[in-house]
Amino acid sequence: MRCSRRRVLQLIGTSGLATVTAGCLNSGSLDEYALVASELDLSSIGPPYLWPDPTAIEATTRVDFTDETKTGYVSKLFDTGSVTVQQWPLVRRVPWGEDTVPRPTFLQREDTFYQVTITDEQYRERERWHVAVERIDETPPDDATVENRPFDLSAQDQRVLEAALDAVYAGNDGFLGTPEFDELQTVEFHQGLDAEASELVPEPPFDFVEVSDEHFQPITEQRTVRVPEWTYTVEEIAGNREEFTEFASDAIQEFDLNSSDLSESARGVIDAAISEEDPRRYEEGAPPSDALSEVLDALGVADDLQSMDNYDDQVRFRDVIAEYQNAVYRFGLIVTP
Repeated sequence: MRCSRRRVLQLIGTSGLATVTAGCLNSGSLDEYALVASELDLSSIGPPYLWPDPTAIEATTRVDFTDETKTGYVSKLFDTGSVTVQQWPLVRRVPWGEDTVPRPTFLQREDTFYQVTITDEQYRERERWHVAVERIDETPPDDATVENRPFDLSAQDQRVLEAALDAVYAGNDGFLGTPEFDELQTVEFHQGLDAEASELVPEPPFDFVEVSDEHFQPITEQRTVRVPEWTYTVEEIAGNREEFTEFASDAIQEFDLNSSDLSESARGVIDAAISEEDPRRYEEGAPPSDALSEVLDALGVADDLQSMDNYDDQVRFRDVIAEYQNAVYRFGLIVTP
């Protein structure tokens, strides 16, 4: 039988990790809590921390903003010191339980380096058109209007329709199968798209779309959505790469596990998470053991971690950067109810 590392630690005490093949009892799944880690090289900092070209950062929409729009935002940021935008995460945010948290983000202009921070966050309610396509199994009627590639639409509408088609199979890792979504995967006409100039809303000029011998029915509707709005400010931090690397490394690395007063069992949890051996993670069932709880406290996760009963879906706590045994690691916790 497979034995959780939590049980291993209980069985072997403080002697480190070993292989145990019996006596593993746990009422929950072995991978309800999974601590994962990967080594991080802070001697050469680039994306997702440093962005020499911030237009590469995608908006939180299925149809990205244009490079011209993003360049305009960045120009205003440097010209005035701040800019307010909607749906463009210039400062990177990562999943943190059922919320997200910002992570250090830097920009480079020629030989000068800057740090961007969020100074305000709001959510605005907006009424917006949405477009989706729904896969159908039956052949369209003979009198139906069927659109085929290349689509006879404006450049904007082509982007929206292609995004709607891509959304049908989002998350299938390239292996196209029968879509399995409880809700329509819609494309929103955000502030960077002109719904009034679109032929797709309120009704498209065709009944179906045919792609690769499959047929899709277009669906349009208006929805009230909550749109994130962020205000960013920028501050110069370094005039050369060496100064930047020193500053950014200190900002990115949050914790030093070497200086933490961790027990041997807790260090065993970390050793399992950073191990090169399969499965390259530390796993155990609920509730978290004392050793895992000690590590999560040292990584700043424990205060925001709820009991397993409070989660309906999988949540993640991502990108906690900490030094351990003369190396820097990116830690993350996956909680699977």
